[in-house]
Amino acid sequence: MPRERLTREARFWAKVALPSTPDGCLIWTAHLTSSGYGGFTGPGRRNARAHRYAYEMLVGPVPDGLQLDHLCKERRCVRPDHLEPVTLVENVMRGESVAAQNAQRTHCKRGHALSGENLYRKPDGRRVCRSCRRARERNLTPAPRLAHNAYHREWKRKRKDSE
Repeated sequence: MPRERLTREARFWAKVALPSTPDGCLIWTAHLTSSGYGGFTGPGRRNARAHRYAYEMLVGPVPDGLQLDHLCKERRCVRPDHLEPVTLVENVMRGESVAAQNAQRTHCKRGHALSGENLYRKPDGRRVCRSCRRARERNLTPAPRLAHNAYHREWKRKRKDSE
């Protein structure tokens, strides 16, 4: 007797645990990607993130240029009302990455404000405290400054060669 085939939706929901957390997350119990998100074979045999598949099945397509942010911060959660379409920048800033932590920082490690006249932006976008930068430059007398600059040039050359 041939085995009855489940619909794609039935296969999907068979891999979801009912809410067991206090915030009501629907936890994906099957395959996880290396980054901790649920993986599911969606339409056309293409691999899809489980949370994205659930959102598109129950809410609709994710708008172009946006990605889904887990409001509950649980990567395995597939509950659509725990997901919000946001821009890449907003998603990164809501996270716990080094970039998010630095962007949220309001003072340098010595306590100076990172705003207004005391803020210097490097060409690559990094923020630098002007007070600390001036103090560093004052402490480098001409001889040590030349040695420091030579070391820095050599370091940059080696880094570029290794890329």
